[in-house]
Amino acid sequence: MASRHSILFPSPSASQVFAKHLTQDEWLAYTRTLQKLHKVGRLGYWQMSLATGDVYWSEVVYEFLDVDPRYFAPSHEAFMTMVHPLDQDKVAQSRQEMLKIGFTDIKYRIIQPNGCIRWLHEIADNTSPDDPNILLGTLHDITAHKALEEKLRKQAITDDLTGVFNRRYFMKRLRQAFSHFRRSEKNVAVLLFDVDYFKTVNDTYGHAIGDQVLQQVCRLFKERFRETDIIGRLGGEEFAVLLFEVSSEDAVAIADGIRQALADHPFTTEAGGTFHISITCGVSSFAADDPTEDCILHRADKSLYLGKRQGRDQVVYR
Repeated sequence: MASRHSILFPSPSASQVFAKHLTQDEWLAYTRTLQKLHKVGRLGYWQMSLATGDVYWSEVVYEFLDVDPRYFAPSHEAFMTMVHPLDQDKVAQSRQEMLKIGFTDIKYRIIQPNGCIRWLHEIADNTSPDDPNILLGTLHDITAHKALEEKLRKQAITDDLTGVFNRRYFMKRLRQAFSHFRRSEKNVAVLLFDVDYFKTVNDTYGHAIGDQVLQQVCRLFKERFRETDIIGRLGGEEFAVLLFEVSSEDAVAIADGIRQALADHPFTTEAGGTFHISITCGVSSFAADDPTEDCILHRADKSLYLGKRQGRDQVVYR
């Protein structure tokens, strides 16, 4: 089997029509040029013999994996140890598809020896092979593309100012929670929070301070609620939290703990002074006879406004 220093096409039959018109020096120069182009384009190349199990990796593949070709022997087994545990089944299945239909196109993660995670896009095609015992494939590092993809995904579901989920994503999760409740009947609670007299905060201290208040409120939310809870900004100074598998009594206690924590929290003005705020919260839970998820929001909203009519700075459950 070819070593890592082999030319780009270790199997002579792969390019025999083209090669017969070149001298050996011209052929070597041609393959070196292709190697350079692959390096410039960050395109790795691999080859595996089904007969012997021997594997060839181009220099770019070693760079993707961050291993030294002088000390690291390429093999399918060695490569699989570097595939992310959550992607190993997917990669193994793609290899079986390659053997069955002669083609695979897959994106997965690998973990470099230093712990860094990289995304690779692998395409292998052996549908018209010169040698049916030889598998050929390419690898492309798409880590930057995946990072941008994740950034755009988060932007699509996140409120820009506060960093919590936006209204659209919260409503999507609420619909999913209602569907799950109809199947499992596990209790789900919704908390609706509204910052009391928020217009007065803006008018008195300015919109920049008002924005900071909303940001600090959400920071406290993130500290107090579980990672599984869904926090969303519905608009302006109104926020909603979706609590899973929690009793109504516990939901009220959690909401009141948030209310008290914010009441005790000092907010700072641009001049260095401090002020305090209060919040009112309406709490409700799914009911067995609810026809849609909108019912829980309607009850929580009625509880919220009842709390406002009763003097604010309180938690109301209906």
